[in-house]
Amino acid sequence: MAKKDGSTERERRGQIEQFLKSKDLMTRLKAVEMLKELRDSEKLLSLLYSESWHVREKAASALVEFGGEIRKKVEPMLDEGYWYVRAAAAFVIGEIGDTSVLPKLKKMLSETNETVRGEVARAIAKMIKRDRKVLDELEVDEKLKLESTLKALKEFSLLEVIKGHEGSAE
Repeated sequence: MAKKDGSTERERRGQIEQFLKSKDLMTRLKAVEMLKELRDSEKLLSLLYSESWHVREKAASALVEFGGEIRKKVEPMLDEGYWYVRAAAAFVIGEIGDTSVLPKLKKMLSETNETVRGEVARAIAKMIKRDRKVLDELEVDEKLKLESTLKALKEFSLLEVIKGHEGSAE
């Protein structure tokens, strides 16, 4: 099927592949935008493995727009060996807000990589912001880890979400 510019989807995909191989960051980011327009979740998921932080971030943000339907594909990425894939997956899950992943995220509050731990803390705090009952599902030590991580990140607005509730660890 031809697009407004006359290109077929096959031609666009070929163009996207070329753009992704470019050394120019803006060209690679354009490719991510094109994948988002095509709603190609599989290719966007694969970009969470990109060595480029900018490409990963843009792909993760694009995946958020798929909502809950993408959670099942993102959740296994929380166990990936690459820290940056785990961090991107935690970001997506936090933005989606699917609390079914909370047990896994709670375990990840002890993650050794501080970037991953930070994204996990943000994800949990965002879940609490959406549904205050999530806070009740955290043990005291998990609340302390969450608060400590958010303080270290200077995420004061998310910290307020946690501390502003009865049952706060402090």
